[in-house]
Amino acid sequence: MRAIHVLGVMMLISSVLISTLALAQDTDFDTAPAPLAPSLPRLGSPENQVLSASEEARIGREMLREVRRALDWVDDPAVNAYVRDLGARIAAATSMPAARYQFFVIDDPRINAFAMPGGFIGIHSGLITASRTESELGAVIAHELSHVTQRHIAERIAAAQGTNLRTAAMVLAGILIGSQNPQAGMAAATSGMASGIDAQLGYSREQEREADRQGMRILANAALNPEGMPDFFTVLNDDSRYRRSPPPFLSTHPLTEARIADARAIAAEIKPQNRFESPDYAYIRARAQLLEADSRDDALAAFQARMDAAPSPGERYGLALALIETGEPARGAEHLQTLRAAQGENALLHLGLAEAALAQNQLDTALDWLEQGLSLFPDQPALRTAQVETQLQAGAPEAALDLTRTLTHERPQAVEIWALHAKAASEAGDDTESTIAMAHYYAVQGDLEAGLSQLRQVDQRRASASQWARTQALRERWEQRLTTAG
Repeated sequence: MRAIHVLGVMMLISSVLISTLALAQDTDFDTAPAPLAPSLPRLGSPENQVLSASEEARIGREMLREVRRALDWVDDPAVNAYVRDLGARIAAATSMPAARYQFFVIDDPRINAFAMPGGFIGIHSGLITASRTESELGAVIAHELSHVTQRHIAERIAAAQGTNLRTAAMVLAGILIGSQNPQAGMAAATSGMASGIDAQLGYSREQEREADRQGMRILANAALNPEGMPDFFTVLNDDSRYRRSPPPFLSTHPLTEARIADARAIAAEIKPQNRFESPDYAYIRARAQLLEADSRDDALAAFQARMDAAPSPGERYGLALALIETGEPARGAEHLQTLRAAQGENALLHLGLAEAALAQNQLDTALDWLEQGLSLFPDQPALRTAQVETQLQAGAPEAALDLTRTLTHERPQAVEIWALHAKAASEAGDDTESTIAMAHYYAVQGDLEAGLSQLRQVDQRRASASQWARTQALRERWEQRLTTAG
């Protein structure tokens, strides 16, 4: 019930309290099909002064910490890495990319995506499975980023009599903190003040259509299909007709037939010069479908039925994974080999073959598949994460630790990487490094206090000079951030 409370209230409000981070300099898009026209308010206007960067960062960390505690996050490294990379690709295609974004995936079958102060953006697994193409999935991300670049929430706050962004942010933080203790009186704030602010924070029709227009241009700049937005709107509209309540995304982004028609007309006018949809999308969607299934047997039956009706690479991949999960890894590997022959090499196929080998306790074979995959796709994080996990299973923690040292530098915002680094260090006998890694693990989730608690456990007598210097530098930086945001 606690998770439902946070989700129901937070999605209504925090999905529209979009980040007001300071934006980077304009990026030159010589190859972009159409320049963006942000129509941003002046930097000196009131809506840009109601919340400082440090206040926003503090609120965002507090909300992220509560979301992490209250909701289940997807723990599949392949799904997480894909969403991070797609989000970064789309964010880079805006005319004014935000300084920092952190994308994460909530394990929830409902269709939703939301942004929080500080640049934290959550994607429901249900959004991945409900979409049919990478462009449809990207359309929701692009739409949310458009609200950011257009500063829509700041405009709404400035226009709301008697309400400013700081007040709304304080209510949001109070809702999240109070959700840990329903007896603390936060119910009154939720039903009274929060609901009143929510009514004022809702996007106007014009803001929604502006985000649609900008989002479709962003999609084109990211070499995705702008038709993905009206196509997915149609999916949402059709889906809502068969449900007692609409998907959460529609509670803050209502659809009308006119809006869908308008989006389709605009999309038809946008012609991306280049277009690329990753073959990874179909495989990632299958992995998300497997995560959402009530049981592995149910997933197996569903994938088999869809394969019989309309075979596709994504359905075959899902069937292969379901077979691996239900005790038939050899059959699963056969389907993966069929995909390799028909579709060509792909990092996620090598990952699946390694998973099939691991299910048969063939550690050397699993490592071989991962190494072959990395020789073809050296930057694929899911393969490298699986390599670490396999090295640990094989009793080679030192080798795993060498890998995680590199990964933490390359993917410093990946929660699962810090957890793996801590585990590898612990098994390699380096308790100090494990403690420092756990500090990062908590900090990435927005919990600087827990991170500092870990750092205070580092013993100078047992730490190397480098480890002690890192510990002191982190303590100073994180304590300063807490004090400044205080």
